Amino acid sequence: MSTKEIALGWLDKAKRFLTAAKRSLDESLYDMACFNSQQAADMALKAVLIMKSGYKPLTHSITELLEAISEIEEVPSDISDCSGIEEHYIQARYPNARVKEYSFDEAQDSVKCGEAIVRFAEGILEEG
Repeated sequence: MSTKEIALGWLDKAKRFLTAAKRSLDESLYDMACFNSQQAADMALKAVLIMKSGYKPLTHSITELLEAISEIEEVPSDISDCSGIEEHYIQARYPNARVKEYSFDEAQDSVKCGEAIVRFAEGILEEG
């Protein structure tokens, strides 16, 4: 299997998480919308790293993934601004992991970030 095929597999998985995030938002499952958006971003950014470097770091930190990508590819500011969704990897999964409940606005913002990051990854994988 080629590096591009592997990267496309990761991107496909990212798109499935994004679909789940949108469904969760529609069903008012805001914590799950945030978690699935984080997972979509995570998988999409790893697809970029696999495509560009052949390497997939063992992290779920969107910040770390974006920093690694920025060393080999320009990362637009709207994508960098989405690094805050990394908190949902822990907070959305565990009861009592945060003080307040997830809101529609927070979930909607997370889905928008997930969409932007998946589009960013799609553009890079189409080039390569």
